[in-house]
Amino acid sequence: MKTYIYLTLAVFLFTACKPDKPDTEKNSSTEITSEEQSPQQNFWQPIVMHVVKDQKGVILATYPLPEDWDLNDPNYLVTGPNNIRVKAFPLQVFTRNLDPSMDYIYSQTPQRAMPEINQLIQEDVFPWTQKNGYTILDNYELPDVAKMDAWYNGQLFKAMPSIDVNKAYGINLQDSNGNPALLIMHLQNSQSQGLEIWNYHAELLESNPEVFEIAKKQYLFALENTRYNLDPIMEFNKAEMQRIGQNWAAFNQRMADNQRAFEAQQRIHINKTDAVNEAIMAGWRSTSASTDRQQGKTIDGIYGREIVQNPETGQQTKLDDAYGYNRYWMNSNGDYIASENQLYNPNQDENMNQTNWQELQKAGH
Repeated sequence: MKTYIYLTLAVFLFTACKPDKPDTEKNSSTEITSEEQSPQQNFWQPIVMHVVKDQKGVILATYPLPEDWDLNDPNYLVTGPNNIRVKAFPLQVFTRNLDPSMDYIYSQTPQRAMPEINQLIQEDVFPWTQKNGYTILDNYELPDVAKMDAWYNGQLFKAMPSIDVNKAYGINLQDSNGNPALLIMHLQNSQSQGLEIWNYHAELLESNPEVFEIAKKQYLFALENTRYNLDPIMEFNKAEMQRIGQNWAAFNQRMADNQRAFEAQQRIHINKTDAVNEAIMAGWRSTSASTDRQQGKTIDGIYGREIVQNPETGQQTKLDDAYGYNRYWMNSNGDYIASENQLYNPNQDENMNQTNWQELQKAGH
């Protein structure tokens, strides 16, 4: 369920923070116009980068929206003139076990496979529209919105390799008064070894009918051209790597404590037995050690551990969450990077704080 944490960060990045709009960014705005407006409404409208910050004042992202739109209303994601408003709906997360041997683990967890979009609309959207007085007209893909969602998801740390697919859809609605509305659904599917995790969240755009089409274009333009600050993403990834490493360290410590307690009990037992029992216990310990080694190899494979070594010193290190990658680097602090990109070199990456990284090799290569 680690992926859920990453997705939550991406989904609520826009909704959980208060935005600012610096004057310097307003002065550098671009402008667009709409040919679909009536002659008396056809005017140049400034577009500015609205800044979204976290509670510490760190810039998380910027969104290109009309200058007179606002992101500070506590009841809506976005508001603007002519009754423009965007309402956010909470993230919905689902899982499906792909490994029959793990059914006993997930037997108490609701399982749901990701349906195709028309079935999902029928199962999840239609009941809401019926309850709230909306009619579904049609739906269509929003590939440029999905592309931005996929880019952000691709920057987030993953505990193990996964295949990720992002989709976005626009669902045209009509309210009980005949006014148009647009529901935007963001879907993300992640499949790793033996497990599928998928989710969706949505936004509802409404406005006065005479400005709805231009408002829809402006809001979709913002979603397609969001700019994320990489610094908080890197901080999040670093914290996730440390958290997972600490979890493994605590798990290994518990296993070591259990092993020591077990061995102490065995020593007491052996001291009270005769030579025959001593021989039997010696054989048992040999078998147990072999089983432990085999189990350790199996666990390493499941959780993506990789044994690598420094080609200059021959020193070996076991890396957590590195299975399936091709290249590895480690700095003097013990931090490591695993990558599938044959062209990537952290020594040439300005975001790596000018730390010297030593490339490692898989043990035995």
